[in-house]
Amino acid sequence: MNTNTRTAAIIGLIILVAIAIYAFASSNERKEEVVAEPMNFTECAERYPVMESYPRRCVSPSGVQFVETVATTTAPAPTPTTPTTPAQPQTSGIPNLITVSSPTRDQKVSSPLTVTGQARGTWYFEASFPVELRDTSGRLIAQGPAQAQGEWMTENFVPFRASLTYPAQPAGSKGTLILRKDNPSGDPARDQSVSIPVTF
Repeated sequence: MNTNTRTAAIIGLIILVAIAIYAFASSNERKEEVVAEPMNFTECAERYPVMESYPRRCVSPSGVQFVETVATTTAPAPTPTTPTTPAQPQTSGIPNLITVSSPTRDQKVSSPLTVTGQARGTWYFEASFPVELRDTSGRLIAQGPAQAQGEWMTENFVPFRASLTYPAQPAGSKGTLILRKDNPSGDPARDQSVSIPVTF
């Protein structure tokens, strides 16, 4: 075998080795797994950190936020410790979710207005939920948070209290007190509220 033939054989061998290395590297790149974007809270929680809010939240690396769905229990409301008599005012609200003990429907109110009652932990977010007071035309005249008066990360009832200060209203005019479920998801389907008519 002459020198030219030997040189050509070596060069051919080098080229074949280079092609084999390139093919092997390309094959490994194609085998890399592509991680799909999560479609719900459960899939997100399996792969990424979960925020210890109530309900819990998970944010994917692309910024999509998923909120855990918490089923509302159908347990009956707790029995009052004192028997209800005809002389006692009745509560307003949504059975099994929230009851408002003060003010009662059409009660005459004055500023500052104290709002009390109890709501299940699912009505709160970060131990509070929004409360509004509107006049007879629907104009907002006061708003503020109702604060949980106990541990709120539960599905049980938790007492709440709010205080609203508002400008003087015409005597005898009507207004509406609105207690809204805190909805951090922003999903309109999860919105809930209680409206109580009051008299100024």
